[in-house]
Amino acid sequence: MHYATREDLLVADGSYVWNVAINRETNELDEAAIAQALEDTDEEINSLLSRRYKLPLETTVPRILNRVAVSIAFYWLADRDNVATELVRKRYEDAIKTLKEIASGQRDIGLPTLEQPTEGESGKVFMTGENPRLFTRNNLKGVL
Repeated sequence: MHYATREDLLVADGSYVWNVAINRETNELDEAAIAQALEDTDEEINSLLSRRYKLPLETTVPRILNRVAVSIAFYWLADRDNVATELVRKRYEDAIKTLKEIASGQRDIGLPTLEQPTEGESGKVFMTGENPRLFTRNNLKGVL
């Protein structure tokens, strides 16, 4: 599931999309560039939220994530031809800041978070797991 769609971009600012995502040869929207910008946007959002939320989202995308995704997608569309304006850069930076706040828990977007390890008696997280064997016949060939 994408955080934003082509239609979201056109509704937010259709004239801007036509300015930065036009195929100069056909004078039509460059659908491949839009799709790539949306994929890059999804990857960027997932990279920041994956430690806190189970991704991909199984519910509808919260409105705040949609707005953030539109700002990021506009930046990636403009960046491909190095035509990002100061306003687009500022909105991109604000979107990343918002994502970091969501990832740290400062903002709640109403989605269930991943289970966090519980704290032990000393207040530190105690995690256990199986470790692979350090010394086996295969990695000690020639020593024994």
